[in-house]
Amino acid sequence: MARLCAFAGVRRIVRCHNRTVSSARQQVFIDAPVEVVWSLVADIEQHPTWWPRVVEVECEGLDEGCTYRQVTQTPFGKDEMNLRIERLEGCRDLSIRCVNTGTYVRMLLAEAQGGTFVDGQMGMDPQRTTMRVFDAVAGKRYFTRWLEQTLEAINRVAPERAGSAAQPNEERGLAILHEDGGIEGPDHLEVGARRRDVRRAEERVPRCAVG
Repeated sequence: MARLCAFAGVRRIVRCHNRTVSSARQQVFIDAPVEVVWSLVADIEQHPTWWPRVVEVECEGLDEGCTYRQVTQTPFGKDEMNLRIERLEGCRDLSIRCVNTGTYVRMLLAEAQGGTFVDGQMGMDPQRTTMRVFDAVAGKRYFTRWLEQTLEAINRVAPERAGSAAQPNEERGLAILHEDGGIEGPDHLEVGARRRDVRRAEERVPRCAVG
């Protein structure tokens, strides 16, 4: 929308175009090591298993500057999007932007007292008229809620993964490996699957930067 902008000490009036850009930002402390949280957020292929509203992902490789396909549940139904990795710094910074809509998300991670401090940002720099209208009417509320749900999911899943990798027997029943190769315990299948998930995630995502 055009508006008049007056500048002190300048007599002429300049006509400015100020496009609405929604943005939401929240912080949360996760009771899990930063390596575990990073393996969760940076493992693009596994986002549909925990990230709210992410339905499907096709990603051939994970590098800064690469693009991948994602199906997202939006207020307008399921939408196929092309996403670009704008920044990828191991265990510190993941920034993703949708080429189609201008939607963006950024996760900044920092180690804190044995856990992880997550600074989450989400919003839209609308590229189309329909997206600009949506952003102006409901963008702030929509992205605030989506970011809240995303951080809640990380806060739920990351500690579970950390517990599965470090102490798989606690709170899930005792799983005992006998000398003959047999496993005793009602939760041994779940424990084994979770440990494999953690290992596979660590193999897919970039390793944490040292120093």
